[in-house]
Amino acid sequence: MADSPDADRRSKENVPAASAAAAKEADPAKGKGGKKEKAGDGKDKKPEKAGSQRGSLTKSHIGMAGAMSAPAAKPTMRYMPTYRLESKNPLNKERVENIIKAVMNRHYNDEYMFHPKHSLHMAAQVSEEIKNRIKMNNYDRYRYIVLVTVGEFLMQGLYSMVNFLWDAEKDGFVTYSVERPSYFAVCTTFYLYYD
Repeated sequence: MADSPDADRRSKENVPAASAAAAKEADPAKGKGGKKEKAGDGKDKKPEKAGSQRGSLTKSHIGMAGAMSAPAAKPTMRYMPTYRLESKNPLNKERVENIIKAVMNRHYNDEYMFHPKHSLHMAAQVSEEIKNRIKMNNYDRYRYIVLVTVGEFLMQGLYSMVNFLWDAEKDGFVTYSVERPSYFAVCTTFYLYYD
């Protein structure tokens, strides 16, 4: 009589614990005690949770919460100090002067007419062009500030003053001005050594 409950219990006692647990999971009709539930007893039983009340934070819930949160911040690059005090490619002041003169003379020539709105945009373009042409020389560890000032001659004076705290050996500036009967244009380029 292999179908009797006693024989079924004896056969499960001889099975190792790991395979008995696997057999419980594989047979969904068995309850908590390992006995088969009768299908037609008329009582609806609630399924029991296989954990404590705090079982709400499972891996699937954590994965969903992680997917909904903001993406992780990209790590910033940090460089080790080189303790180098001099540039490998130092700035050549004469070359910077030639770049400024060429760009300013090309844009602010006799054909140029001063107009307040047009001159504002043109000054921004000229300063950007000068900065990009200086950067193309690949001077090592320098930062640049390019100021272009354009004004109309209307019997006025112009005073400009700039103060910086810098290293007099490595930092400096180059200035160039264009004067025509109706307008003036002044370009000042600061180069600052960056450790």
